[in-house]
This record gives sequence, structure tokens and C-alpha cells, in this order.
Amino acid sequence: MVAASIFARLAAEAAAVRDGQDHVRTQELLNVCREMLPVLDRFGTSFVIVRSDVGGNINRLAKRQAEDPGRYSVINAIIEEEVSKQDLGSSSCTKGLLWLKRAMEFVVALLKRLHDDQNVTLATAANEVYYATLYKYHGWITSSAFVLALKLVPSREVFFEKLGTPGRGLMNEMYQFISAFSSVLAQIQKFLADRGLDDPAKV
Repeated sequence: MVAASIFARLAAEAAAVRDGQDHVRTQELLNVCREMLPVLDRFGTSFVIVRSDVGGNINRLAKRQAEDPGRYSVINAIIEEEVSKQDLGSSSCTKGLLWLKRAMEFVVALLKRLHDDQNVTLATAANEVYYATLYKYHGWITSSAFVLALKLVPSREVFFEKLGTPGRGLMNEMYQFISAFSSVLAQIQKFLADRGLDDPAKV
């Protein structure tokens, strides 16, 4: 019997993030994002920029949640409190959530591209997805660094070998995760956009 891949665990965890009442559970969201860090590692050292950004934003949100776990059990409460205080600067949890969401959207879209086209190379897929997702939020220096980094990713074969036993089972589990987490990210996007918090400023 083939052991379940990391995506099987991620799919189950992603399904528990939403509470059914338009809220996103803080701990569960951060758990999924933390579990994604090893996946980012499999993309090679060129993804250190993404990994560092994701890790930093996870830590920022986790630190705030730890101040009052009950009060901040849903991410919505953290953001709504910052909005009420107009605490929306670059070091805010609101900005942290926004960039965490964007990074996760990039990774999920990349995984979907690899799932949908069994022949596309990882480098090609990463480049296409970057321009469709993160590029619009990056200034010249950041985008130049990203484009260079994406040229250094491993082959798709090496990437999938590092994740588990390649084959239909791995792809099916990856798709289940993509489906489950995409709905979470869409809910976060709606929450932020409805409050005018989807800041288009470039970094």
C-alpha cells in the first residue's frame, strides 16, 4: 500500500480552515501554511524568497493570535480590530495576511498548472503563474529577482520525486488540496476586498 503524500494531509487540514460562517480559523490556516513550507523547499533554493516571506507572515499572525487565542480564534477578528484602530501599516497583521494569501495563491496556482498539464516544465509553469499572480504587485527590483529565481527551479520530475511516489495517486491528492485550499483563499480575498484591504501598491 502506497503511503499518502503530504497533499493528502494538507487537503484534510485545508478542509478544516473555514468554520461555515464566513470565518477563517486562525490556527488551522497557519497550520496549513506551515505544512506548505516543506513543499516550497522542494522547489529548490531559488524559492527562498517565497519561503522567507511566507514564514515571516505566518510568524506575525501567530504572534498576534498567541496574545489572546480565544479572542483571535478566527483571522477575521484580528483584521477587524486593526481596521477599527486604523493599524494598517506595513507591519500589520492585515498586510501579513494579504501577502500570505498572495504567496499561497501563487503556489496553489503553480501546483494546479502542473496538475493540469502533465508535460509543462516546472520552470515554464512557474514563470507563467508568476506573471498571472504576483507580478502585478512587484516593483522592478523584486520582479527581476523573482524572474531570475524561477529560472533555477528543478525539473518537474525531481520536484515530484521529492514529494512522494509519483503517479496518479499523488496527482489526485494534490488536486484535492488545490480544491480545498483555493476556496479558503477565495474567502480570504473576498473578506479583504470587501473592506478595501486588497492593497494594490507594489513592493
